[in-house]
Amino acid sequence: MPNLSVKLDEATRHRLLAVAADQGITPHAFMVKAIGAELAQAEAEAAFVARALAARAQVIATGQVNDGPAFADYLRCRVRGQPALRPSTQAIAECVETRE
Repeated sequence: MPNLSVKLDEATRHRLLAVAADQGITPHAFMVKAIGAELAQAEAEAAFVARALAARAQVIATGQVNDGPAFADYLRCRVRGQPALRPSTQAIAECVETRE
């Protein structure tokens, strides 16, 4: 496995040593765990942004959206285990007109 060097100031190094000791792991194991957690978070954020951009592109392409309050009501019913029909999409102009 290739090595990667990380330079830490003394205060951070002491904090690392203390926290790793408290957790009963080596500083190396703590850093590997921390890097893994940050990578997972960054990947999750990137996936979320990708899904949001895809949804935006779909709205732009189709002009169809879900009515927010109607969809929230649908979700409330589903969470409570009640039967509910999923609201159909509608033209964005129709959704805006109902809010004015």
